[in-house]
Amino acid sequence: MAGLGILLNVHGKENRNTQYGALFMLTCGCYSAMPVIVCWFAMNLGGHRRRSVGTAWQVGFGNIGGIISTFAFMEKDAPNYRPGYIISLSFLCFSAAMCILYVGACWWDNRKRDKAVTPELSEEEEELMGDMAPTYRYDY
Repeated sequence: MAGLGILLNVHGKENRNTQYGALFMLTCGCYSAMPVIVCWFAMNLGGHRRRSVGTAWQVGFGNIGGIISTFAFMEKDAPNYRPGYIISLSFLCFSAAMCILYVGACWWDNRKRDKAVTPELSEEEEELMGDMAPTYRYDY
């Protein structure tokens, strides 16, 4: 977010080094967060089928960004690309908000499961139920 903020506000040839540093901040932040988020979501899906389908949906939906960026960074907006940076910052903030919401949902569901009466299930039944098993707890 800081890198995008700098790129939105710092312009001109005399600030190329600052802009270049902001690109490093942006790249390091975005590319280090994505694997963590994908892994976190996949860990909370029990069973191979749910995990594979859920991860495919998550990665597929995330790759929509490539389509959006094609139309966000237009040549007519050069050299500042203000609309593209604003769109990118908006989606980054949305992603952060959704991660916070996901933490809350995992916490709330674990709390609800802790209070519920759990039926006796065999280990095989629990394994088949995956994250739908009453004894399953989400990581957050």
